[in-house]
Amino acid sequence: MALLAQRIARGLIPARFSADRPPARRRTPDRIVLGVRPGERPSNLPPVRIFLGTERGQFRAERTFLWSVEKHRDPGRIYEIHLLRDLKGFRRRFWLTGFTNYRFAIPEFAGFSGRAIYNDADQVYLTDPAELFDTPMGKAGFLSINDRDTSVMLIDCARMADAWNAHDVRRLNRKKLEARARGAGLWGELDENWNARDSEYVQGESKLVHFTTLHTQPWRPFPEQFVYFPNPTGSLWPDLEHESIRTGFMPVSATRPSRDWAAFHLSLSSHPDGPRLQALLTASGGKDRVDQLKVSDWLVRVPDADVPWVLERLFRVAGELNLVIDEPRITQGGRYRRSLSFWLQQLALAEQRHPTTRWTLDHRDGLASSRRFFGGPAVNGKILVLLHRKPGHNQQARAIAGELSRQTGRKISEFRIETSEAGFILRDFSGLVPVPEDLEDCAIIVAGGWLPCRYARALSRIRPELRLILSGRKAGPPPIQGGVVIQCRHFGLPPSTGRLLTTLPLNSGLAGNREHRGPWAQWTSAPRRIALLVGGNSRSHRLDPATAETLARQVSAWASQQKARLLVVTSRRSQAVLSELAAGLAEDDLLYAWRADDDNNPYHLALTQSDCLVVTGESESMLADAVGSGQSVLVWALQRRSEGLWQRLSKRIAGKAIRPHFNRRGSIRPQQGLTYLCARLIERNRVLPPRDTEQLLQELYQSGLAAPFGQPVSATSRLEPELPLITRQAANLLAIELDPGLDAAATDGLRSSTSSTTL
Repeated sequence: MALLAQRIARGLIPARFSADRPPARRRTPDRIVLGVRPGERPSNLPPVRIFLGTERGQFRAERTFLWSVEKHRDPGRIYEIHLLRDLKGFRRRFWLTGFTNYRFAIPEFAGFSGRAIYNDADQVYLTDPAELFDTPMGKAGFLSINDRDTSVMLIDCARMADAWNAHDVRRLNRKKLEARARGAGLWGELDENWNARDSEYVQGESKLVHFTTLHTQPWRPFPEQFVYFPNPTGSLWPDLEHESIRTGFMPVSATRPSRDWAAFHLSLSSHPDGPRLQALLTASGGKDRVDQLKVSDWLVRVPDADVPWVLERLFRVAGELNLVIDEPRITQGGRYRRSLSFWLQQLALAEQRHPTTRWTLDHRDGLASSRRFFGGPAVNGKILVLLHRKPGHNQQARAIAGELSRQTGRKISEFRIETSEAGFILRDFSGLVPVPEDLEDCAIIVAGGWLPCRYARALSRIRPELRLILSGRKAGPPPIQGGVVIQCRHFGLPPSTGRLLTTLPLNSGLAGNREHRGPWAQWTSAPRRIALLVGGNSRSHRLDPATAETLARQVSAWASQQKARLLVVTSRRSQAVLSELAAGLAEDDLLYAWRADDDNNPYHLALTQSDCLVVTGESESMLADAVGSGQSVLVWALQRRSEGLWQRLSKRIAGKAIRPHFNRRGSIRPQQGLTYLCARLIERNRVLPPRDTEQLLQELYQSGLAAPFGQPVSATSRLEPELPLITRQAANLLAIELDPGLDAAATDGLRSSTSSTTL
């Protein structure tokens, strides 16, 4: 949906129905005071006043902004941060954000005296804000980087009293208020380092970074409205957030609750378990730990600002936490609903502070049936590997499961899917998907390819506490919770918290040490050995008979020049050109014709015993095995097929999804219209970008992992094993314990004897 249409739609929806823009209830902003740190000498300078434009969906950005102030501030000075959100008397219906015009009321909120800084919530300080606050202003009423950008301002509240008076800031729109200030000659220029927007960020020079491109904001506040892409500042914002979590920074806490907290705390007296709840949520409460804790009804009434510390308190006291969230569609008794995304993000933040607490969330929004989500440490159980007919996908799944088993000590079981793709769709639609007999004993499912990954998702609907590790280009989008997807970079899919990117498929760890006898002994006994691994026809590449004969003839001639013996190993896809391959070989060359389930297949022998490997470039699995073997690798790039109608359409959609559009200020416009539609199609895997094998090969060449056939063989670099690292990242994201000494039986026995508490 176009951004303008979104704004109109949100404007027409009454606030009592809105999860991201609740009703305006305040006359004045909330205030957070960062006082003089203990042990520091108080400064005699005036307090630094900051007014922050924010809204419910920006709670993560708001917390990280406050941490950036706390991290860089003068410890002897007082900093007052006023939160501009949900304020009465403003016409908010068609604002782009929930705080667009509040900035112009800052002179009024400051009593038309002194100075004040304005910031949006999507910003962070990289130096002390007092430097900005103390900047000389001359005769200007406000400073900003240009006269049409008011996202960062230093304001002289007395001088702006007439232009931005209490009446007009509630009546006029943003552009008219900015034009009035320009016309009165009140604008002054601010150093651009105080508002470095996204790619303008320069390490060591920028003093404030503004994440102005809405669909690249690292905290991804509105997943329903945008498809998020990487931000050019990299890990800058995530690192700040992790610091705030690690240090336990809580701008609103039990000792400093919000101004709405007193009324809520008093209302708990009418709750059946009111006294115990009130004791738990006091500043000195939450010291007694319980094994199980169930929380319902009252949690949805906790004020927004207090939700983080209340959840943190619950996580701290509970071994297992069961949350029941029943959100109304319409405001009831002064209460307004919050989105599922809000609750999942809040729980994820609390979980980072207390990773040993296992939790469940039963969420109902008034329309859909209850949905259950799980978090915390994965339950004890086996790793279930789903297999189907494609060896490459099975190989990846087995490699990941094997490495995960090595890191965790969990046992592995396998389940082969016998149904076809069409049969699975019918069974899944009717709810008759066959369930593995040992599913109840499993905690993790590993699958690769379209059908096994869909099958894994179906099983997770039966047992939502299962963790999913899915791989392959058609694995689908990352699950909203409880799963990760492992895919190659050259697939061109948008990044996501649950999408782990690799250079090659994770099957290189399977190059085994099988000993082969018989016809291959004459090859292994040769002084020098070269192996040719042949893929074949695919949707994107073609190995026709003429090319196959040329391939065999040229590789054979090159092997002869190297005084090496050649072994050609074919695959399932190269059976149609066996005779042409044989015709191009010399008398002493050896050719293996692929057969299913053949114990004498010399594929692994070629990987481990060759002095050099030649691989056809369309096969990602063969490239992964070859590069992971540590041998010198040469690539014979097959000819690409001409693009069909669907491939051309997919390519155009993928290009449109990532192509930026700029506004007059030079900032990237938010996704809208066709760009948004294309991005959503790619994100949901309704359309897959064509895989860019040329990009993959260039990456291998540039990193020294391989070279094009025909170039001199050099001592290539060895691919740093991705399998252990990616598996560990997946385990960390899914809270899978990596202690191989974990005694599952003892843990189950302990949990079976726990006590239970309901609040």
